[in-house]
Amino acid sequence: MTPRAPTSAKKPAESGNRSAGTKSETAGIAAAPPVPAPARRRKVKSPPRHARRAAAASSTPEQAPKYKKGDYVVHIQHGVAHISDIQTKSDFGETQEYFILNFPTEEMVISVPTDKTLYTIRPLINKTEAARVVQKLKEDPQESGANWSRWYKVLQEKMYSGDIFQVAEVVRDLNYSNQTKGISPALKKMLNRARDALITEVRFSLGLDAEVAETKINRALPAFEPIARKK
Repeated sequence: MTPRAPTSAKKPAESGNRSAGTKSETAGIAAAPPVPAPARRRKVKSPPRHARRAAAASSTPEQAPKYKKGDYVVHIQHGVAHISDIQTKSDFGETQEYFILNFPTEEMVISVPTDKTLYTIRPLINKTEAARVVQKLKEDPQESGANWSRWYKVLQEKMYSGDIFQVAEVVRDLNYSNQTKGISPALKKMLNRARDALITEVRFSLGLDAEVAETKINRALPAFEPIARKK
């Protein structure tokens, strides 16, 4: 029988050296740095409302119109008022001058510091502006759309703006919605307040009686047919 050739024995040392070399080579390779997460964009928020009001109140009072006793003005929140008097009052050792405002449509009297009128009262509109306000009622109304809450907020902002042209837009839009679709009790209350403010300012700016001014506003408002609801 032909003798078998001796098999070569495995060299554990060599195998160990190879594995050791592999480990050393692996250890020598630097690990890839982690990919940083994208930075989040921070939204810059606008200042809160009270901060904006404080900034507005810090404006110089020289910008405010000059008023005198006997003038008719418009208080931003309460409407047309008459400056019945100018009084000086002392409080905690400080002297302050005040306009005394009487409201012809309400039994109310308030006092406003004479140096804080820029964001509290404004002049009554003139005859040209009164004609433009009446014309505003004849323009195409803006509907509420799908976002009713947003529309309600816009109407509120117009009411508190102190701008009679924006108040006229509230009357125009709510009058349309009331005639075509119907509006909620809250919106009806807003409509009545806006109409009263509009009638009063047009009345005093044009020197009209209350009934004549109301008729003028009512005639300017278009009539609309109700919109049939889908069944």
